[in-house]
Amino acid sequence: MPFFLLFFTSLGIAQSRKQIYGKISVVDASPFNVLVLNLNTQKEVKSDQDGLFLILAQPDDVLVFSSQNLDYMRKIVEQTDLEQNIFTIKMTSKRIVLEEVEIKTYNAVDLGILQRPAKTYTTMQRRLRTAGDFKPIHLLALIGGGMPLDPVFNAINGKTKRLKKEIKLEQSHKRLEQFQLFFPKEDLMTQVNINPERIMEFTYFILEEEEFKTLLYAKDKNKMLFYLIQNYTKFQNIKQLNENK
Repeated sequence: MPFFLLFFTSLGIAQSRKQIYGKISVVDASPFNVLVLNLNTQKEVKSDQDGLFLILAQPDDVLVFSSQNLDYMRKIVEQTDLEQNIFTIKMTSKRIVLEEVEIKTYNAVDLGILQRPAKTYTTMQRRLRTAGDFKPIHLLALIGGGMPLDPVFNAINGKTKRLKKEIKLEQSHKRLEQFQLFFPKEDLMTQVNINPERIMEFTYFILEEEEFKTLLYAKDKNKMLFYLIQNYTKFQNIKQLNENK
């Protein structure tokens, strides 16, 4: 097989989902009633009083763990997780938020060092830049013998794919934090009339809507509230269809 065709060939074998047994571990809080949601299938379960749960999953599925008293957590399912009798997820209790203190800082633009702000990257984005992102145009470098090796190897071993997924999850987590600042649980219950047991699931559903992402970015709370009220009915209909299958 020609060398460059490696990059257009599937490197994994599709696997069907199976039940995996997990346990949530928290040092200083209860692991009871934690929502465990498979983002790929939109199926959810809740942990029991010992933090135990059972859910359908396969490699590369993304599980999210959320609770009112625990920090948000996400996990990309690995093949090794499926091979274990039980795998453990370590979560932490939410910290007490102290009153904000304003601290004035000066950047390179303020000091006249740069004419415009330098582009900033998150931890995952920096890792992706280091790993290299393979693209077909890189194959042209084969002619001159100057093809970069990192993007090649990382495309083969799946590192680039995993990093891209991590960046997407990182962005989703930031949207979740912004959303919860605008609409705490109590507001969703009173203003949108959402069932308390459905709040987290509806939150993940609405944060995947491109139109709502735009409203969230614009910080237009009134339009966001109107959008939430309109789409809660849509969410309920989808849930009803899935439950009837």
